[in-house]
Amino acid sequence: MNSHTNIRPPLDGVRVLELAEIWAGPLCGAALADMGAEVIKVESVQRISRGPIRPAPNASGYPDGDPGERPWNRSGNFNAVNRNKRSVTLDLASARGVGLFRQLVSVSDVMVSNYAPGVVDRLGIGWEALLALKPDLIVVEMPGYGKSGPYKDFRSMGMAIDAVTGHSSLRGYPDMDQTQISLVHHPDAVAGMTAAFGISAALHYRARTGKGQFIELTQSEAFLPHIGEEFLEYGLTGVSRARRGNSHPLMSPHGCYPALGDDKWVTIAVREEEEWRAFCHATEIPGLADDARFRDLESRVTHREALDGIIAGWSSGRDRYETVETLQRAGIPAGPVLDCGADTYSDPHLFERDYFQVVEHPDAGTHLMSGPMWKLAGAPKPRHEPAPCLGEHNGYVLGEILGLGPAELRELEERHIIGTEPLEGADMGGVRRVTGS
Repeated sequence: MNSHTNIRPPLDGVRVLELAEIWAGPLCGAALADMGAEVIKVESVQRISRGPIRPAPNASGYPDGDPGERPWNRSGNFNAVNRNKRSVTLDLASARGVGLFRQLVSVSDVMVSNYAPGVVDRLGIGWEALLALKPDLIVVEMPGYGKSGPYKDFRSMGMAIDAVTGHSSLRGYPDMDQTQISLVHHPDAVAGMTAAFGISAALHYRARTGKGQFIELTQSEAFLPHIGEEFLEYGLTGVSRARRGNSHPLMSPHGCYPALGDDKWVTIAVREEEEWRAFCHATEIPGLADDARFRDLESRVTHREALDGIIAGWSSGRDRYETVETLQRAGIPAGPVLDCGADTYSDPHLFERDYFQVVEHPDAGTHLMSGPMWKLAGAPKPRHEPAPCLGEHNGYVLGEILGLGPAELRELEERHIIGTEPLEGADMGGVRRVTGS
């Protein structure tokens, strides 16, 4: 018998309060929930971040393009990144709501927030107040640009953070200007996962010392190491890197090439002479191996455009998966370009690894959703509960955890301190703007 069959998830027994919206903070919570933590998402009926409460009939981002009667529970963006969580609604602008939140803090291990600068402090639930209440608590705030410095009060979203880091200036092709680059939220994903790592380390520290911690996870600074090569290059040369599309200064061929079919593509990278010889042999492109223009790396870089044209002529008549299999057998890094939809859902690799899982949501229906990010050897299959409906777990959180009775819950609902439907005009846009998406 496998001694690990009953292994518990690494964060089993850890309770996390999540005051987070859009993407960076919720992704952190999802990662922690994937590892077994109980994540309680604190929302409100006064202002929601699940999308508009009265969207247009054919608004995008909803199952089958239908917002339904309760669109706040059907948002694809929200449901994708809030799996395995509980939802409690609390009006943190009220003394009663803050009091209940502080009670939750006293029985929790972690509080994570990506609210705008100063919001949690104004609500009386900043890190200093919470650590005074519970010294072994781990508090994480995720400002876009940090709690000090000239930008400390700046509001931020993913693309603005991307721009401030310098990443936006690197993306695109040499003949493009900044109006043509694609929307990107890479810094949000980096911040979310980095925060989850920081929390895990702080939990380990607390287990050894009994002490809590405050973690300032600055989203822009968390992302900067991901483009460290560009900073190193500038430090050595004094020249800022220009946009260069898919090309690489030390590899050729290196790029994205057309494949058989409408808007089908494949990526190919050849790193060294041995791979170049293998590439020529695998593709059997006539005369390629003997062409003087491509006799060595320096020559191939110099004649990059000519080489790319030859390869495009070869790849455009072949199925992208066939091309990838041919090159991978020869040891050449190559991959199909998949769209975020039919391609990824039907990709044989993702299918065999059970990445997409069938999730039944009471309001959004049954759909294939991205699965948990962690697989623990010997452990049962990770849980994948649907994202919670607004206030779905008010009874559990306030009743079972805090011990409030039915009459108290009814009173809280009558006073709109809790609820399961947003109040009129509760669309996102009020004072509690988030620091990142």
